[in-house]
Amino acid sequence: TSVITRITAEIGEINDKISDIIKKHKGKVDTFDDWGSRTLGYAIDGHDKGHYVRVEYQAETSAVREIERALQLRDDVLKQLTIRIKKEA
Repeated sequence: TSVITRITAEIGEINDKISDIIKKHKGKVDTFDDWGSRTLGYAIDGHDKGHYVRVEYQAETSAVREIERALQLRDDVLKQLTIRIKKEA
């Protein structure tokens, strides 16, 4: 899941929320990459800069749905995207 937040967002709070949801669904966080503040490719809700965070985790589909819902409800999240990475055989 990649998350772009407002510069003023509480990144630690967002990371904690995502981790809690993953643990609740018996998943595992592989990596939390905090990319920091960057200029957006285009303005989102009048913001031209955002704070980028990327999370790799293993969890059931229900965890993904709950994470996406929790992020959508936050006013400080400008955009989020979850993709599935297939396991190597």
